[in-house]
Amino acid sequence: MENTIIYQEDYTTKQLILPMDIGIVLQEDSEVYSYLELMKGIRLEKYFDFSNQGIGRNRKNRLQIINAILFGQMVNVRSTRQIANACRNDIRFLYLTGGMNPPSHTLINEVINEMNLSLESLMVEINQEIMKREKIEIEKLYVDGTKIEADANKYTFVWTKQVIKARDKLYHKINKAEPKWNEIFKEYGYKEIKEKPTYNSRYLEKTRNRMIGIVDKQGVSFVYGKGKRKMAIQRVYEQITEYRDKLADYEEKLKIAGDRNSYSKTDHDATFMHMKEDHMKNAQLKPGYNVQIGVSNEYIMMVDAYQNRSDQKTFEPFLEKYNLAYDRYPMYPVADAGYGSYENYRYCQSKGMALYQKYNSWAKEKEKKYKTNSFRFDNFKINNEGTRICPNGRKYPEVGRYISNHSKYNKTMIVYECESCEGCSLKKQCTNAQENRQSKIIEGWDTLREEVRNNLDSPLGIELRIQRSIQVEGAFGVIKEDMKFRRFTRTGLTGIKTELYLIVIGYNLKKYHNKKYRLIS
Repeated sequence: MENTIIYQEDYTTKQLILPMDIGIVLQEDSEVYSYLELMKGIRLEKYFDFSNQGIGRNRKNRLQIINAILFGQMVNVRSTRQIANACRNDIRFLYLTGGMNPPSHTLINEVINEMNLSLESLMVEINQEIMKREKIEIEKLYVDGTKIEADANKYTFVWTKQVIKARDKLYHKINKAEPKWNEIFKEYGYKEIKEKPTYNSRYLEKTRNRMIGIVDKQGVSFVYGKGKRKMAIQRVYEQITEYRDKLADYEEKLKIAGDRNSYSKTDHDATFMHMKEDHMKNAQLKPGYNVQIGVSNEYIMMVDAYQNRSDQKTFEPFLEKYNLAYDRYPMYPVADAGYGSYENYRYCQSKGMALYQKYNSWAKEKEKKYKTNSFRFDNFKINNEGTRICPNGRKYPEVGRYISNHSKYNKTMIVYECESCEGCSLKKQCTNAQENRQSKIIEGWDTLREEVRNNLDSPLGIELRIQRSIQVEGAFGVIKEDMKFRRFTRTGLTGIKTELYLIVIGYNLKKYHNKKYRLIS
């Protein structure tokens, strides 16, 4: 019987096996090849500063590290520790980095921080490389937003209204304490201070300096502890110091909040918002950011984050950022009812963009109950003189006009008022029978709504509405469910935008790879 056992002498498990080229081992449809195809025309070195490279010991190759970071976003390896581990063990990362000495997670984070101001430009450049290979209808931009939780505890809130209320109470305390202060100032020959409606910490600091001058001049020594009686000068000095510190704290909080109604103590840029993910089921507010994306042909063309909870106020700055990146405005910016407003419509008209953004009552207007409600001001009949008539036959004439100060588009408000509601049997039913019996509408608003209705109900409008719900909602679904991105890991607007750009770059790279092999198959 022949012996089939093969004996191998001097064998070790660490012995190298041919082929030595890792690329031969990779599959033909590996994500690495799609990544290299897109990045071939991008010079990553221009995003780094190599001026100090000759000083000190040689640095690890930044280009290989950023390749590992971007590819990691593409294959859902996002944390710095995961990327560092992949550079040691994942054959795709080894091939991409040329088998370099694997970087540490701290070095990877350092490279990300070096690029944080350039990631938006890199995202746009990658999108332009995709546009060279695929037909992307950039004249159609589907816009939507979502709230993403910040890396901050939900019980670290600071409310602007509470701070203002406490500050106003402090003003009252200062006015109440000023007579005692003036007694001391008058006694030692200083000018008395006058009662004021408001104060600031600098004013109290000057008042405190007066007290320091009195203390030094009289040689007063402060006492502390049980059984020690404080002099009137010491008590006034400590009171002024306490009020100054409190007022300085309130001023700092209001400065951080800006025009927001809240912020988080652990992430000052985060605003408290309602989130869709509400595990307590009590509409609890959480610190977060309003993330906006614009999608064309399934690719995210632009992303940005805002501290404002309202989508309406993010629409204009978002499209301005899009124009800055691509040197053009989209012809058809499509958005849901959260974006439709007089200001946004006027903005679109001023930039040559079509009106395909729903307004709040767009869906309700299609309901039969809405159309047949004779008590709605919009449904009031108009007589031959052009005057609106309420359901009880009483006139609702125009009584005045004024220009709103809250709009940069000279928004004119038209005021209508019922001639008389006295003795009206339909007063309780009439939706406009308030105490002042007035209704206000924006001049030209009816014309804008009519244009929006016609656009959205046209064949093109129906197609755009369908695509918006598919593409932009689908993009958020992939980011939240497939990529498991539901909370930021960095803080501050700069930090979370860095994270967003990396997420979008990874999303678009993966989308390009999937669409490429979807067509092949």
